[in-house]
Amino acid sequence: MKLVVFLFGCLSAAPVFAQAVGGAEQARPVAGDPGVSSMVVTTQPQFRVLRDYAEPGAVRRIHSHDDATWHVLVLVTGQLTLTVDGEDAVNVAQGQVLTLKGGAKHTFKNTGSATATIVEVFGRAQTAADVAAAIAEAMTPSSSPCCR
Repeated sequence: MKLVVFLFGCLSAAPVFAQAVGGAEQARPVAGDPGVSSMVVTTQPQFRVLRDYAEPGAVRRIHSHDDATWHVLVLVTGQLTLTVDGEDAVNVAQGQVLTLKGGAKHTFKNTGSATATIVEVFGRAQTAADVAAAIAEAMTPSSSPCCR
């Protein structure tokens, strides 16, 4: 299993075209996964963005996103264990950004004591390496006005 991990830092903001309003109370429960809820932030032809919530101890069943050519997972708050394609589970800390290949079968469990907030981006036009490079560039202080 190859996961690319970045620590989430200061990013410069691009214009916002759509934003899900509200928090966990606006998300819908994921059928069959008690304590896990999800909401669509935006759907575009090239990508889709979801915001997920997992209560302490909640498990998201093994699943895949077969329409995605790449998948980026950002753990905004909390802590998880993530298992991809049956490999050994990895610990994911708050602020980490992970890239998975599109369609990878994966599952996660909230191992923390607080609700985990996860943002997932699924793409169809670029590779995960392109997205990882863009994230890394945005996190570089010299290219991010908020961190100068």
